Amino acid sequence: RKSSNRQHGQIYSCRKSTDLFLKELSAELGIDTELQDMLPHHNSPLSSLFDDPTKMKVWLVFIDSNQEDQDKMLQPELDCQRRYKKISKSLRAELEDIPVETIKQFEEAIYNTVKDMGYESVVLFAANLPEERVVIVAISQYSRLRSVSHQPISVVEVELKKKKFVRPVVLL
Repeated sequence: RKSSNRQHGQIYSCRKSTDLFLKELSAELGIDTELQDMLPHHNSPLSSLFDDPTKMKVWLVFIDSNQEDQDKMLQPELDCQRRYKKISKSLRAELEDIPVETIKQFEEAIYNTVKDMGYESVVLFAANLPEERVVIVAISQYSRLRSVSHQPISVVEVELKKKKFVRPVVLL
């Protein structure tokens, strides 16, 4: 028990000396020691509701709706999250470095092609750059399409395995 008290005393002494050191350092540098002045400004999702009138309008409509309507409003977002998690982690990491416009262009090309395909059809997309291959495969995984990348010939094979393709409500 005595060793526990001694350790507690050492920890307290260390904290006190660290606190004293930081106060002296902040006084030398002219920093206000109030914690709130030292922390960067953070805009929380809640505070953004009050700053943006359009977000506030959406929020007011949401909270005034019944449970069933709220669930319908949230459904596309939940579906989007589930679909995004279907994309492999390595592809998700690579997608972070690819411009949104590139992703949108490939989404349009893939969805416009796939919507006209029949059951168990296959289409080949040229993927001359590694980024193009990443985007095509990621969109396929997000859209629940089967894809196979043929790197030596720079082609990605996309296959529709379902009877009917349903385009995601929320795009990648």
